[in-house]
Amino acid sequence: MELRHRHRHSTPENEWPLLASITPNQIIMRPIHVNPHAQHYLSPKNGRFTTVIYANEVGTKLPDDAATAANHIEVHLPWKLFDSPEHGLGLYRDLDPVWQGLARIPNATILVISGHPDQYAHDGVVSVSVEELDKLRRNFNRIMTNGRQLIRESKQGLVHDDVLNRIDPERFQRTVRVTPPLVEVRREGSRQAANRERAERRSNVQAVRKQLDELVTEAPRELMMLHAEIERVTLDKMIKAFRARLAGKFTESVWQKFFEVNKFVLSLAFARPVELAHTQFHAKGSTLTGSGAQIGDFLFKEHGQALAIVEIKTPEAILLRAKAYLGEEVFGPNSELSGAVTQVLFQQSELKQRWMQHRHDTPGMQLSGADAIKCVVVAGTLPTDPIQLRSFEVFRNACKDVDVVTFDELLAKLEFLKKHLTPGPEQDLF
Repeated sequence: MELRHRHRHSTPENEWPLLASITPNQIIMRPIHVNPHAQHYLSPKNGRFTTVIYANEVGTKLPDDAATAANHIEVHLPWKLFDSPEHGLGLYRDLDPVWQGLARIPNATILVISGHPDQYAHDGVVSVSVEELDKLRRNFNRIMTNGRQLIRESKQGLVHDDVLNRIDPERFQRTVRVTPPLVEVRREGSRQAANRERAERRSNVQAVRKQLDELVTEAPRELMMLHAEIERVTLDKMIKAFRARLAGKFTESVWQKFFEVNKFVLSLAFARPVELAHTQFHAKGSTLTGSGAQIGDFLFKEHGQALAIVEIKTPEAILLRAKAYLGEEVFGPNSELSGAVTQVLFQQSELKQRWMQHRHDTPGMQLSGADAIKCVVVAGTLPTDPIQLRSFEVFRNACKDVDVVTFDELLAKLEFLKKHLTPGPEQDLF
C-alpha cells in the first residue's frame, strides 16, 4: 500500500486572515475554524454569519499587539457565549443552534450580540441581546441535562422490561411509559400562536380555580400574592382606560357606560362602602305626554339605610364663569355646574317625596331609607389657575348637601391606590 504524505507549509504572516478588530465599544469578530487538521480549516464557523460583533463597552485603552489583543478579547467577552481567540472566536460551540436558526432570516450575514435589550433584523444585520443569548444558553443546558436523564432512564427501562421482567415477572413488573417527548415541535402562524397562548392562559386559570381549596391550605401566601397582583393589574388597566377617555372628548352617555362597567371608580367618591342599586333611575315618573320625568344617572345604597345620587357630566364641563365677579379674585360657578347641583338636589327631593312608592315597587330597596340621601356631581377638571381654584374650592365646600368631584380627582385616587398596592423592592438579606 502506498502512503501519500501531505506536507504543510506555514503561511506568511502578511497572508494571515484577520480574526478580530477592537474598538472602544465593539469587538468585531470574523469567526473561522482554526484546526489545521480539519477539512474546513479557515472556513467560516458560524455559517452565513461571517461577521459577529460583540457591542458593549470594552475599554478605551486598546491593545497594541496581537498577544495583548487576544487577552483583551478573552477578558471582555461574556463567559460561555463566545469562543476564545485560540478557538477561532464566534459563538460558543454549544450555541450553534442560535446562528443556525437565525440563518433562516433572508440575507443575514452580520450577527450583533449587544448589551442593549433591543433585538431586530434589518439590512442583513441581526441583533440579539446578551441577556437573551445567555437565557438560550441556560435553556440549552437544561434541555441537554433532561435529555441525558431521559436517555438514561429509557435505556434502564429497556433492560427492566426486556430482561428483568422476563427473568422474574412478579418482582420486576413492566413499567408504564408516562414520560412525554423532550420537545413538541409544531409550526404555527401568529394567529395560531395567539389562540394557543390564550387557550393556555384560560387553562391555567381554570386549573387554579379547581384547586382553590387545596391552595388555600398548601400555599396561602402565594395565593394572596396572586390575588394582589390580579387586583393591581386590573387597576392598572382601569387607569389606562380612564386616561384614554380623559384625553378625548366623549359625551355624557359614553362616560355613563364607562362608570357602569367600572363601578369601583365612582365608589371612590364616597367615604363609606357603597353598592350600585340602579342606573338611569326615575326619581319622578313622566306624565301621559312623556314630560316631567326626573331621571338620575346612578343610585347607590350604603350598607346601612343611606342612599346616594350621582350625576355625571363630562371632563369638558366648565366649572366657573369666564369673567370675575366684582373684581379679579371671585369667580362664580358656571351655569353648567350650578345647574347640575340644582338638578341632583331636585332628584333628591323627588326621591324623598315618593320613597314609599319606590320602596314598595323596587326589589332590593326595602332595607334602604330616604332620611339620608347623599348627592354627588362628577364634572370637569380642577382649575389650574390658583385664583380660580380658590373660588371653586370655596363654592363646593359651601354646598353642604352636594359633593362636587372632578374627573381628574377620581383618576388621582386610582393612581394613589395603585401606588400603595404596588409592592416595593425586596430587601437583599445577603
